[in-house]
Amino acid sequence: MRKIGDSIPHGPSMSRPATPAFGGLQGSILRSRDTDPDPARILEVPCADAFSIIVQLRDFASHRLWRGKRLAYKGGHVRESMSIAYLGDEVRCQHLAPYDNLRLNLPRASLEETFREAGAGAPGSLDCAQGTLDPVVYHLSLALVPALSMPGEANRLFVDQVMLAMCTHIGSRYGKTGPLRDIPGGLAPWQERRAKEMLAEHLADGLSIAELAAECSLSRAYFSRAFKRSTGLAPHEWLLKMRVEKAKELMLHTSMSLSRIGLDCGFTDQSHFSRVFQKMTGAAPSNWRRFHRTGRPHAVASTVMVPPGTAGNLCPSK
Repeated sequence: MRKIGDSIPHGPSMSRPATPAFGGLQGSILRSRDTDPDPARILEVPCADAFSIIVQLRDFASHRLWRGKRLAYKGGHVRESMSIAYLGDEVRCQHLAPYDNLRLNLPRASLEETFREAGAGAPGSLDCAQGTLDPVVYHLSLALVPALSMPGEANRLFVDQVMLAMCTHIGSRYGKTGPLRDIPGGLAPWQERRAKEMLAEHLADGLSIAELAAECSLSRAYFSRAFKRSTGLAPHEWLLKMRVEKAKELMLHTSMSLSRIGLDCGFTDQSHFSRVFQKMTGAAPSNWRRFHRTGRPHAVASTVMVPPGTAGNLCPSK
């Protein structure tokens, strides 16, 4: 297959790719690849009051970009570079070489909402030169690639957190708003307790950063930082930890099959459950269950806590 496009919706509903949501508003993440593009084809991008942040995952030798009737760019981009296009400018593009990129389509309303809820001024526009090298955006994009490859296993909290970090960085740097105000301290005791209760109640189906933050009467950005300060783990890491702990209890104290346990704990299937469990504990679920049930816990590798910031690479389930 010469052309591949992977996409994941983002927000309250992960099951309707036609209307993906970002923080309750419309937005999308797309990986677009073509090893043999038609050089005669000119693609017209639908107009919208939105920005398209494009990150190159490989060297892109040549393309043309028009804004309206004006040729705005002709040339290539190196791997790790990025550009930002305002989709209200009647954008058209012509791919003249193989490409592989990740595109974040971010409505202006979503960007403004992120900054308003944090008490900061909203960026009116984004000013970014073609081919800008931005390590922050590139590495955040790489963190999303596993989720794009296996959207059924994407952890909503992890995608939320990466998207929120990217949105905040892009608005601060290219919208020239400056960094969001960093409020010291963590969650209040009642907020931490309620957030953990909600995570425990949604082990199987997951929930969003926006839902957790609203329950704690905080902005999404502040909630994410405060939760990690209070617990030492990001929300998606805490959820993963709880899923694995629940799976251990079920394996020890019930005769349920591993496939059933995986589904009950929020994993897509037994294969997904086994991959995540082994990465977090050092043992396959079947081995862990057998050795612990026969009183030989020393035969199983001890639990290894996933360091903060790395759990998303496991592509845990939604």
